[in-house]
Amino acid sequence: MTQSEPKSQLRLPVAGTPWRILLADDHAMVREALAQMLERLDGQLSVAQAPDLPTALTMLDRDPEFALLLLDYNMPGMNGAASVQEIARLHSAMPVGIISGYLGSAEVEPLIEAGAIGVFPKTMTGPALMMALKLALSGQTYVPWSGDLGQPGTVNRTAAATQAPPPDLSARQIDVLRFLVKGSANKEIAYRLGLSEVTIKVHVAALCRKFGVANRTQLAMAALRVGIGEEENGSA
Repeated sequence: MTQSEPKSQLRLPVAGTPWRILLADDHAMVREALAQMLERLDGQLSVAQAPDLPTALTMLDRDPEFALLLLDYNMPGMNGAASVQEIARLHSAMPVGIISGYLGSAEVEPLIEAGAIGVFPKTMTGPALMMALKLALSGQTYVPWSGDLGQPGTVNRTAAATQAPPPDLSARQIDVLRFLVKGSANKEIAYRLGLSEVTIKVHVAALCRKFGVANRTQLAMAALRVGIGEEENGSA
């Protein structure tokens, strides 16, 4: 995962408020399953669907107020980085993300250079994908680790990551991380664990330092990468 300068057009949803994604994928079953999964993970999210890029652009012309346009890399109308550039020309304020079964770095890099805010492997679990989308919408370009690209013969780091937490995490810190992955606020975590909100803030700050991340979203992604939270959310 790499980071870039924040993009002024991004529309990170405010917690607790409705937001929408436009998802385009030519495989109906995949598209509908992905839309339903994302909507289950965030009750404020609604996902509009399109079977190809031309349909998605028509929908976008009629209603440009989506937080994100999420496109399958291999579908009718898509032409890699050229399509991302064309969308940027037609809808300069619309963030574009790419989803794919597998991509190599030679394909990922031009997409990011063309303006895509992230490339999201379809092999990601639901919670990991949701965190990655929100991370990208916060201004950080999301690029999968080389092992997450899903290419034949490569190792998927999310799937291969040891399910045991790092040895320097306490049981309480693991509890905090599990709630954090679910999207719980500090106040809720404090209530559920019988601790003060200040104590939770201290735990979150310490965990950010241990994982080498800058914010809660990145921390939740890091937790998912080492298997914390997957036991509750992996079936989503």
